[in-house]
Amino acid sequence: MQVILHNDDTIHGYDSALRLAEEALERALKGRANRLSRVEVWVADENAHKGGPDDKRCAMEAHPRGRKPVGVRHHAADVTAAIRGAADKLARVLERDLA
Repeated sequence: MQVILHNDDTIHGYDSALRLAEEALERALKGRANRLSRVEVWVADENAHKGGPDDKRCAMEAHPRGRKPVGVRHHAADVTAAIRGAADKLARVLERDLA
């Protein structure tokens, strides 16, 4: 499974965010990763420099082999929580979709 990270210019630390996304997906998918060709991850700060609660957004789109893509979105106070929350949501959606 390939993980592709997209981030806006307010999110810094591309390499660490990519590693975090890969680790969160591996943990959440628990062996289902081999059924996916790729997962695209978008991370953004919706309020940019203004701040605010739950202003970090992570959207994930999984591409199961031979099936239509499925996507989720999660908002949180920081990038780490947004990525982990989106990975957990994606795992639940895929569990139903691939069952």
